[in-house]
Amino acid sequence: MIHIQDLHLEAEILPLFNYTQNADAEDALSKLLSELPSSVELIQEKQAVIKAFLDNWSVLADFSYQKIHFQEVRAFLLDVSNGRVRLEDNRFRLSVKLLFSEKERYTSRARYVQTISFLHRLQQQYVLQLTVSGFPASFRPILEKLVRFLHRFILPITALAIQQDSFSVAQMVRFARQLQAVSPEEVSAFWQAFYVFEAYWSLAKGMLRYGFVFPIFQDNGLTLEQFYHPILALPVKNTLVLKPTDSVLILTGPNMAGKSTLLKAIGLCVYLAHVGVGVPAAACQLPFFHSIVVAINLTDSLKNGYSHFMAEIQNLKAVVQAAQRPGRTFAVFDELFRGTNVDDALDITQATIEGLASSQGSYFMVSTHLLQLESRLTIQPSIHAYSIECLLEEQVPRFTYRLLPGWSSLRIGKLLFEKEGLYELLRPYA
Repeated sequence: MIHIQDLHLEAEILPLFNYTQNADAEDALSKLLSELPSSVELIQEKQAVIKAFLDNWSVLADFSYQKIHFQEVRAFLLDVSNGRVRLEDNRFRLSVKLLFSEKERYTSRARYVQTISFLHRLQQQYVLQLTVSGFPASFRPILEKLVRFLHRFILPITALAIQQDSFSVAQMVRFARQLQAVSPEEVSAFWQAFYVFEAYWSLAKGMLRYGFVFPIFQDNGLTLEQFYHPILALPVKNTLVLKPTDSVLILTGPNMAGKSTLLKAIGLCVYLAHVGVGVPAAACQLPFFHSIVVAINLTDSLKNGYSHFMAEIQNLKAVVQAAQRPGRTFAVFDELFRGTNVDDALDITQATIEGLASSQGSYFMVSTHLLQLESRLTIQPSIHAYSIECLLEEQVPRFTYRLLPGWSSLRIGKLLFEKEGLYELLRPYA
């Protein structure tokens, strides 16, 4: 069970890694960020691909091309392979065409020069400079498709001729024959490999840009050192350590203290770790979770006739059922049961926390404003309370966004209400 809509993958996470230069590569990147490998071994294999890109960064740091050239070369190769464009592969006929038609002379030469230059740069500056042995065996077929396709053409010789302004009719004919010998399937396979290559390059660039670190998977316990949410301009970094015997983390703190942001940051670290990329933290150790749920902004469902409260109930039920199956579950609930009255919320939140506390190996994080829970919950070693620090200085709240052990008893709702003059504004007219 994977429910991570509230992490806003497309709007907030994809841009952190998106340095792609064409829409198809961006689609490949989005797929890499949305499809979770099904085991630790497959996650580590994905990590190994990104690490290989990073190891080759001296070659790949300036990987780039002009978008318009890419679009025109791709369209040209596809049109030729599919027969929509027929190239002249007879030297005499081509010589005559070029002699008597200035348009033909310019168009033919321009298309060939652009295609050869694009492919030659990709081959010589990037693909052939890679240390292929550093890539895992599962990724090498992608590189082999690139190498094999580029080797179909005598690119160094023709590129040199273009550079020396001696690109002859004979060379144009030879290149036309080479192009027309390539099948549509081969052209498609080349571009698909190119998109995946660029998507992984983009992941590596994003990790370098933000200093993300690869997580380490372990059997038990969860440690996040100096973690943060990467879309914040000046994030406060926190550290969280959960023991193997822990199950439930209760998070309290006043309004605007940053509870939702902190929970999203934790959920993001867990999710990205399972995607196979780096996480926004100084270090990360965690177990493999079979189910990941981050419920920050559950909404009503008009289509299914669900109120906000019923959406919470259905989401919780799915999490509990997942936790009862083999495997581990990680779940975040932000202000659980805020869609019902306080008395009901207290009773069912207590039942939820105490019930989830028995799920060994799984981790559940629940933020709440129900401070009465502190005296009602049964003391269990698997339940721990944390709070977001907020200081009152001359009756003015100062938010530090620091994660601390223990409950927060600070209430600032009335204080803010009064500070904004609402008591005075709402006072009946005399």
